[in-house]
Parts: sequence; structure tokens; C-alpha cells
Amino acid sequence: MENQSISQLYSELSLNPDLPTLVERCKLLTEILLDCKSLPQTQPVSRCLGAYLDEVKRGLVESMRDFQVVEFEENEEQPRQKEWLLEDTETKCDYCRALNHVLLVSHFDREMLPHLTGLLHDITHSIAADVIAPRCENRVIHIIS
Repeated sequence: MENQSISQLYSELSLNPDLPTLVERCKLLTEILLDCKSLPQTQPVSRCLGAYLDEVKRGLVESMRDFQVVEFEENEEQPRQKEWLLEDTETKCDYCRALNHVLLVSHFDREMLPHLTGLLHDITHSIAADVIAPRCENRVIHIIS
């Protein structure tokens, strides 16, 4: 319930952005976190990131219905559930949410801040690589004859 009220504080989230947009915002927020040098700087960014990560989690759960890897049994007509295509991405999102929670509520050695925010940054960028498809219009294909 608390997460839902926090999400309502950020107007962009009320517009129901798509999953790639949410992940891009998370990447940006983790880049901002890398520049934070103290807990008072970190906490507002972490609260915002938490709201966005919660929406990413919801988006992943919803999209998982569309990205199910199935396996057909020889004698069965209906496919049997095998695994989710974005299951690892959902796990990474859970890791990010846990790390972000640590930044929000824990008292830790100031020397650990860059390591925690760096790890959060790296995992978030890994999620982005899973979710955001590369844009083909930027590629140049050279045909050698």
C-alpha cells in the first residue's frame, strides 16, 4: 500500500509509460545516484527510483504473460509451460529493488555508498539491455561486392 502511494507522487507514472520508458528512467536515476555523496542526497532519488522499479516489476509481470517460452509434448495438443522469457530480468529487478531498499533504510559506512549505487547502476543497465531492443535505424550496413 505504501509503494502505491509513493508511485502516485510521480506524475509521469500516472501516464502509464511503457516498460522501455520506465527502464530508461531507472537508468537515469541510477546515474544520478552515482553522483550522490551523502545519505540526504541519496534518499530522495532512491524514493523516486523505488517507485519506478515497482512499476518496472509490475510491467515485467504483465508482459511475462506475452513472453512465455513453451515446449510442445509429442502426444499433447496444448503447450506445457516451460519458463518465462524475462524471468532473469524479473530477478534482476527484484535485486535492484532490494538494493534500493538498503539505500533507503539502512545506515551503512559512507565508503560503501559508491559500491552500492554502482551495483544498482550495473544491474539496472543489465535490465535495460534485456528490455530495450536496439534501434535498427541507427545501423549502417555496408555491402561488399
